[in-house]
Amino acid sequence: MKIADSNKDLFEESRMSFGEHLDELRKALFKSAVGVVIGCAIGLFFAPQVVQLLNRPLVKAMEDYKLANASKLLTEKTGYVPMELVPWLEQERFIPRELRIDPAQLVDALKTVVPDLGKTIELDPYGFQKTHFDADRIAKLCQQLTDADQRSPQQTAIWQSLAPAQQQTLTEIAQKSNAGDDGADDVGRVMEIFNSATRDEKLSQHEAFAQLLAPAEKDWTTMFQPPEVKPLAQMNLALAESGDPNLRRRLNRALIADALSNHMPPLRMNLISMEVWESDAFKPLSLKPTDGFFIWLKAGLVTGACLSFPWVFYCIWAFVAEGLYPAERKYVHYFLPISIGLFVAGVLLAYLFVFEPVLNFLFSFNAQLGIAPEMRVNDWLSFVLMLPLGFGVAFQLPLVMLFLNRINIFTIDAYLAKWRIAVMFIFVLSMFLTPADPMSMVLLAVPLTMLYFLGVVMCRYMPGYNPNPFGEP
Repeated sequence: MKIADSNKDLFEESRMSFGEHLDELRKALFKSAVGVVIGCAIGLFFAPQVVQLLNRPLVKAMEDYKLANASKLLTEKTGYVPMELVPWLEQERFIPRELRIDPAQLVDALKTVVPDLGKTIELDPYGFQKTHFDADRIAKLCQQLTDADQRSPQQTAIWQSLAPAQQQTLTEIAQKSNAGDDGADDVGRVMEIFNSATRDEKLSQHEAFAQLLAPAEKDWTTMFQPPEVKPLAQMNLALAESGDPNLRRRLNRALIADALSNHMPPLRMNLISMEVWESDAFKPLSLKPTDGFFIWLKAGLVTGACLSFPWVFYCIWAFVAEGLYPAERKYVHYFLPISIGLFVAGVLLAYLFVFEPVLNFLFSFNAQLGIAPEMRVNDWLSFVLMLPLGFGVAFQLPLVMLFLNRINIFTIDAYLAKWRIAVMFIFVLSMFLTPADPMSMVLLAVPLTMLYFLGVVMCRYMPGYNPNPFGEP
């Protein structure tokens, strides 16, 4: 039997010189760069679709937040969510919003489409309403006007603008000790009298109101202070420019209410509360003119990086394979598909299972603090684009463990003995690879912990396992 020469190197024909290694590295880097450029070009072309795809978790989380907040407000308001509103909330995804509407403006708007409405409904938006008076104080108000000794100059001006019959009516009401059963009727009569006074063209020109209607004056003591706002003076200036009779009525009404403020509630517009329902559709905000361009650029480049990642991995493994012996090159066929599969699994895990619970967790703090979230699209995409990449790269952990095992840096026994330290390191690494919230850190750390033990299994059962790497007896 012929004995093989033990001094002969069976793999001598496969070895490469240093120069050949550099040449292969140059080729691998060039191919990788070309792949990245092509991937980025494809990513920029499909960037709008990618942005819409990545916005879906945010839109869903925001709409769910709005629905949950609407249900909470309805429950706080009535103690329950009415059964007939549940389909609008859960199926049609509409949410209620409370508005305050001026009924006079509403009637005027309806008159444009329903002309006959004016024959049945007539509201005076520029005069007094019954809500502007207090029935319990209506007698005292009349007493103040009818008593010449107690009237202020402004009240005297109002009294002089009234007709004798109107003055007689106010005198009769003033003689009552209390409102009694006729309180509502008295309010109606006083309201009609005051509305008649609001039509007096000379009331606002009376000298008693000159100081109220004079514009604010600036001097050296107030030159560095914000300008004083005098609504009555501003209304008077606007009236002098326009001569609008409706504006005159509003100004006269304000002057009458100011002169009799001790016996009247504060003057305010008579708004009615109305509940409207609107879609909970949400669109992320863009606050800068350049946001759109940078969002498109960022989405395209990150998409290109994800698309070219498998090709870059292939080029790296091909370069490594050129420096291996023929018996070792078969490992590339094992490692490359596993590496790509782990990367894709990390990206899909982040998009399908991580975004929604992370957003719900973060928005729960908004609900507790009563802060309405308004998400800026640039901030969201910075969050959503880097998270999948971090997951994809972190999921290479089993291959890193296998590599360190095959080059005899760590043994399987070392992996198992130091697993507690490894888990702690995984949680620290997850903190840096994810945004600053505990939920995304945990959602990355838990799968990585499972992958750590998967790496131990791969070290044991993948080809090339050496149970005694250091030649120990």
